[in-house]
Amino acid sequence: MLDEGPKCYSLVPNQMAMANCDEAHRLFDPQVEKGIMVGTLPSWTCVSGKVVYRVLKGPYDQLPKAWDEFPQKALQEARVPPRGPPGDVYVCGPMDHPREPGKMLTILYIPVK
Repeated sequence: MLDEGPKCYSLVPNQMAMANCDEAHRLFDPQVEKGIMVGTLPSWTCVSGKVVYRVLKGPYDQLPKAWDEFPQKALQEARVPPRGPPGDVYVCGPMDHPREPGKMLTILYIPVK
């Protein structure tokens, strides 16, 4: 479980805190090369329960190709049935890396049983 990860902050009182980008990189950069994984994501992602997921590092223009490949490959590799629609979490985006889009982090996920 990844909830031991980033220390979170919130700019808006009473709203779910997000991890800061440096902490998110410490948690998710090692997972970029691992490919497809099954587990739970930190609570600050607002994704609950068990998911099959993949961490992508790079600009958003890689997302269409990633989404073309991810659902079928993820469910085949994980060998678990889906329990809900897929989604993504933009962990560190253009505002975090305005001159380095190759450092942006996105998590693709599918809730599974």
